[in-house]
Amino acid sequence: MTQPSFHKTEHPPAAVTSGPAASLRRPAVLLLGNTGAMACPGGGEIQMLALARELPALGVPARLWRPWEESLGGAELLHLFGSLPEHLPVAEAARRRGLRVALSTIAWFDAAAYWRGCRTLLGRLRACAGLAARAACPRLPSWRRRLYHAVDLLLPNSNAEARQLIRYFGVAADRIHVVPNGADERFAQSGPCAFAGRVGSRDFVLYPGRIEPRKNQLGFLRAMRGTGVPIVVLGDAVPGCEAYLAACRRVADPQVRFVGRIDHGDPLLASAYAACGCLALASWYETPGLVALEAAMSGTPLVLPAGGCAREYFGDEAVYVRPGDRAGIRRAVLAALDRPRDPALAERVRRCFSWKAAAEATRQAYRSVL
Repeated sequence: MTQPSFHKTEHPPAAVTSGPAASLRRPAVLLLGNTGAMACPGGGEIQMLALARELPALGVPARLWRPWEESLGGAELLHLFGSLPEHLPVAEAARRRGLRVALSTIAWFDAAAYWRGCRTLLGRLRACAGLAARAACPRLPSWRRRLYHAVDLLLPNSNAEARQLIRYFGVAADRIHVVPNGADERFAQSGPCAFAGRVGSRDFVLYPGRIEPRKNQLGFLRAMRGTGVPIVVLGDAVPGCEAYLAACRRVADPQVRFVGRIDHGDPLLASAYAACGCLALASWYETPGLVALEAAMSGTPLVLPAGGCAREYFGDEAVYVRPGDRAGIRRAVLAALDRPRDPALAERVRRCFSWKAAAEATRQAYRSVL
């Protein structure tokens, strides 16, 4: 397959320039995510809130939309976050009213992840068969394909994700604009003492994220059994995954600490990145995972999943593991703990992947349809 036109760099994504640019006609932009997302917020919600903060500073009057309180009147563009069934009727209604619609897809399509993520054998078989069928025939109807073709602009987080939209759903390359994920620069400025005091140690392995099978905390803890390495598992169980959390607790060594979710704005989260010896994610995929960018803001050694698009962001500055390779996970983590923090990584991530840079890329994407 020829390289689609949106592709600008092989690896990693190019820095987004924040200097003077052609003026953008000032639209009223409304931002909307999953209506129940704040009950268990993740990377999509953080991305939406960060852009709602940064876009106005670039002259784009963007704000969160409260659909239960107000109509779409006066808006020119609706920006949706996440590939969700509930977004399809909203996108179609917005288009009927003459609005442009952008969608941050936040999606990844991988048979191994589907197999691990579904709770029943029938669900696994259906998911994997569906992906194979879609690879053979991207025109197969589905709510997801309708959603991707109902919007004016798709904003994946990576070139790899963009290629999947073309391969599996037949999306035209000229409707795709890659917007890299970002992180708050405050994560580069924290000290370790607050979080180290809470957990009673430093230089531990930090494993952050919502606790669910896709994040593979259980496989990681099995891989690290017997090493004696202190580990902090940071996060809450996704609703419905309480049994999975209980299984993680059963296999964990005594030196593993389970710390519940820390609010994203809490300074204690930045302190956790500063206190750890390395950040580890052995997920089935990441796109690339906001926690990896946040930790990299201070040069923290990274152990990241081979699945997804993390390599597109971090290149040779991280170590990559496969979620089922217990020996490989153990080796990678022990090696990462022996490495110092990397100032060059920290400087590059602060320059290329701040939320200001992500907002500028989003602003340029809006210009293509307004």
